[in-house]
Amino acid sequence: MHILSIGYGDIAQRAATLLVEKGHSVMGLCRHPDNKPEIKGVDLVAADAGNEQDLKAVLHGNEFGAIIVTLTPSEFSGEGYRKGYVVPCRHLQQVLNGLDYSPYVIYVSSTGVYGQKEGEWVDEQSPTEPGNERGKMLLQAERLIADLSAPSTRLRCSGIYGEGRDFMVRQLKQQDVTLRDSWSNRIHQDDVARFIEFIIENPEKREPLYLLNDDQPTKQYQVYQWLADQLDVPVPNEVEPGPGPRGSKRCDNSKLRESGFKLKYPDYKSGYRAMLGD
Repeated sequence: MHILSIGYGDIAQRAATLLVEKGHSVMGLCRHPDNKPEIKGVDLVAADAGNEQDLKAVLHGNEFGAIIVTLTPSEFSGEGYRKGYVVPCRHLQQVLNGLDYSPYVIYVSSTGVYGQKEGEWVDEQSPTEPGNERGKMLLQAERLIADLSAPSTRLRCSGIYGEGRDFMVRQLKQQDVTLRDSWSNRIHQDDVARFIEFIIENPEKREPLYLLNDDQPTKQYQVYQWLADQLDVPVPNEVEPGPGPRGSKRCDNSKLRESGFKLKYPDYKSGYRAMLGD
């Protein structure tokens, strides 16, 4: 299969490596190909996902069996999320409407579309009522993908961590930590990439929506305390009650497990041990 990756950051590169190993060819679309690592079997093209003419030139000049969409905000504000997510998805919708073929679209989204704050369990059927502009823009982009003329799957990922995504480790080392008694959720970057490969390789598992989370939602302060012990660094004794700025919810990955997909890192300890070992 010939696969297009719109946005070619870390997750897309990991997925591309796995897909090439399975015999697929990948074209990566990004603004600055010269800044990306070379992967055998991946061709890079300089283009802007926020430019409809760029998308049109690539999609009309080739025929793709699948499109992987991994976007990033231009800045961490409502407007930055509108430009980074909503605008490219609207352009993609327009371009796909004009194609004479129908590629399968995988869109990497976020559990930021949920607004639950009281420790509720959430799954693919839970209400999406984000409490800030960034979450609202993420949800608007999702709706554009759901309304595409082509078949699609949205992947709502919880906090992605791994190599280069070590926010909690850096905060501990900098002694800039606030412990909170709120539920946190995460998914290792390798498992996100592996699930993208899984649904491309197994068409019968393609569903409109999956929530990607490991098996163990955990209180935020417990993760920090465990990491501090692994790193042998001090951690505050005080734990603030109530939800933090990211709310407090527990992500239910039952649908992910029912698909037959096996997580490489089913809990935060296994994932962080691998990361800290590296």
